Amino acid sequence: MKITSYQVFPVEAPFGKDRTWTHVVLRVQTDAGIEGISYVSRTRGAAIKAVVAMTQGVLERLMQDDVLATEAIAAKLFGRTAIQSIDPKTASLIDVALWDMRGKAAGMPLHRLLGGYRSRVPAYASWNVEPRAGHKGLAEDCAAHLDRGFRSMKAHIGRGVAHADALEHVRIMREAVGPDVDIMLDINQTWTPKEAIAMGRALLPYHPYWLEDLVPVEDYQAMRYVTETLETPTCGGETYTTLASFQRLIEHRAFDIVMADLDIGVTGFQKVAHMADLCGLPVVNHLATEVMAHCIAAVPNGLTVEYYPWAEWLFTELPAIENGELVLTDKPGLGLAFDEQALTKYAL
Repeated sequence: MKITSYQVFPVEAPFGKDRTWTHVVLRVQTDAGIEGISYVSRTRGAAIKAVVAMTQGVLERLMQDDVLATEAIAAKLFGRTAIQSIDPKTASLIDVALWDMRGKAAGMPLHRLLGGYRSRVPAYASWNVEPRAGHKGLAEDCAAHLDRGFRSMKAHIGRGVAHADALEHVRIMREAVGPDVDIMLDINQTWTPKEAIAMGRALLPYHPYWLEDLVPVEDYQAMRYVTETLETPTCGGETYTTLASFQRLIEHRAFDIVMADLDIGVTGFQKVAHMADLCGLPVVNHLATEVMAHCIAAVPNGLTVEYYPWAEWLFTELPAIENGELVLTDKPGLGLAFDEQALTKYAL
């Protein structure tokens, strides 16, 4: 099965109350009549043009390759024989589309093709419960997540947030959701090791489920020191884009929970998950809910899915949330279809 044509283009649409977000969308057609789709996010300005142009160039190089030759193509996208200077987002964009079509070719949902451990996975809400002036409306926003079916949620309490405000924020969240809802906290690498330990201990009365990216992730020794010192589990790895970085993270036991972004692709995520599993560590995803849920569901050490709705409008139908779990479809591939009207309306 070979690539015959493709379309890659950016779109920008509303997200939340007063924001917009940009995505690069890819559709790839084959000589078997199967189309694979994917998207990547967190690209703006000149970077959008770069991702589009590079994706076009790489796909031209892959036109004669068998898209079912998973490792051969992965080596060109991510490995030591990779096409020169390929950007991680471009590699991921192509990798996901090819996995979508492999699932369709096999007549299997991607989570089953990748391992088939389960079809329902825990999911947590990762938006709209962030620090704000006077903590106004925070309790109501927490309640809205519970009403939607979530039983866990995450707030980002590091960047630009005073320690006292962070503690008050988490206190309000815990009071709003009760003792049985998990609260994850992301610090975005903004604390020093001493701050991380002091704040980790101060947060204990609110029973956080995990503390994420407490210190700069280039400092493996500091991460391990904080992880070994704190009682609360730590989580991180979203900024890494190479398998070697994850290998070092896992070997150092720098975190209790390994988090990977879609920038390493479905192929890379599976390898990280298996690497972590050998060491008894769970894995979680960073963003890209619609794709990464399949990766988490496929492996026995997949812990939970980060649910972030910035790309919901791209698709005609999304997996449901039931009792805190994301229910994956049994449709082949990603089980997703683009909303054609939305793509036209929001095209850049």
